[in-house]
Amino acid sequence: MERVLGEECSLCLKLKPMSEVRVAAGNAAFDEKIRSMAESVQARTRYHSIELPDGSVLPGLQPIEHLKSRLALFGLPEDLRGKRVLDIGAWDGWFSFECERRGAAVVALDCVELATFLEAKELLASKVEYLTLDVAEISAARLGTFDIVLFFGVLYHLRHPLLGLERVLEVCTDVALIESFVIEAEARAIPTVMEFYERAELGGQLDNWCGPSPECLVSMCRSAGFAQVDLLEITSQRASVKCQRHWPDTGVAGGPAPLLVSAVNSRTYLPVFHQFKDEYICCFFKSAEEGLAVDDLMLEVDGFGVPAILVAANGAGAWQANCLRPVGLAPGRHSVTLGVRTSGRSNPAQFTVLDAEGKAPVSGGASAVSHAAELCSAEYQASADLRLTAGRAGTLVVYFRSEAEELGSADVWIEVAGRTVQSQTISSLGDGVWQGNVVLSEELPEPAGVRLRLGIGDWSEHQTVRRETVRRG
Repeated sequence: MERVLGEECSLCLKLKPMSEVRVAAGNAAFDEKIRSMAESVQARTRYHSIELPDGSVLPGLQPIEHLKSRLALFGLPEDLRGKRVLDIGAWDGWFSFECERRGAAVVALDCVELATFLEAKELLASKVEYLTLDVAEISAARLGTFDIVLFFGVLYHLRHPLLGLERVLEVCTDVALIESFVIEAEARAIPTVMEFYERAELGGQLDNWCGPSPECLVSMCRSAGFAQVDLLEITSQRASVKCQRHWPDTGVAGGPAPLLVSAVNSRTYLPVFHQFKDEYICCFFKSAEEGLAVDDLMLEVDGFGVPAILVAANGAGAWQANCLRPVGLAPGRHSVTLGVRTSGRSNPAQFTVLDAEGKAPVSGGASAVSHAAELCSAEYQASADLRLTAGRAGTLVVYFRSEAEELGSADVWIEVAGRTVQSQTISSLGDGVWQGNVVLSEELPEPAGVRLRLGIGDWSEHQTVRRETVRRG
């Protein structure tokens, strides 16, 4: 096997054709090699060699030293005590048993139960939990979460590879180690390409579905939601990628932290998301930084890093950043913060995830906030677009002061014209000043009074609603 580094592609990694057998879909020599290996495996020849306590070895197609070098590439610590490891696609189990030897509590799973795994487990007196599951069946609700997830030789066997990576992210709290077949890197304007194999084009196997380029593999890992993705090596068209859930520690930042005004659903502009929809978080923030790019931002949801997809300047120090809502978030309240590499981390903003039926869970809507609120002013803005007046007569906007460091829309109650409603959006304007908005289904009578309460706190003094004149369009 030949290891080659080059400079032509954007990841500074380029493959050269292998001297013996070219790994590629439709290559006759490669198909024959895979068929020979498959016949050996079906005859109960192990793929992984397994070393037993007495020093003897159950031989496999991959020798012990090769397996050790594959794992060493990722820099996995020798001491894994206190860690929980998930080995997806465990096959004969060498990686599972090795992590257990290092002190980890290990769950191994594969789509079929292998006698070779069970035999090695018995001979090693192993306590590894062995499950027969497809990748599509993996979830945090079912398996819990893991510090480390191994995902070796699985991705290209999936009909839905990006969904598979999202399953990995959902159960991973720290690092995922990923190894996959990749096609040769291409010199093209957009190198993130992937081959799709409808039948048995790759190696004559019916369960080989895709071949991503190295750039595509890295991009898919980021798109799944990993904060840091590092391509470590490509050997014989097998790429090794280390994916981390957290941003690097940049030390003490010198500049002022950005002000996160609000975090809302980019479709509705409300801080509400559905549990199973592909929806984007739109963060509106203020920063004194200039020329911000996507890679300058470090978004976090519930403390886990989330890559930004877009950043745009809105003028006068105002910015917008979008990211995909992370998969696997339970129904209820969640928190977003935003950091810039040259400054500190912002204040938090809250949003709510609805349940499978599109309803806010009771625990997600309840509030124990009891901070006092000083209502500064309130204004009513009639709908400016006659096409949108059905159920949207106008918007009530309230401005108030509070010492609370974090508020969600469910924390803000507004009494107006004898009705009590919850704020639909909440925005931090800095220096303890907040803004709450609620869309009213009926015209607000004139004059109208309004008061405000935070959670279970006391009501503020009444204010008269000021009416804003809006030209109808």
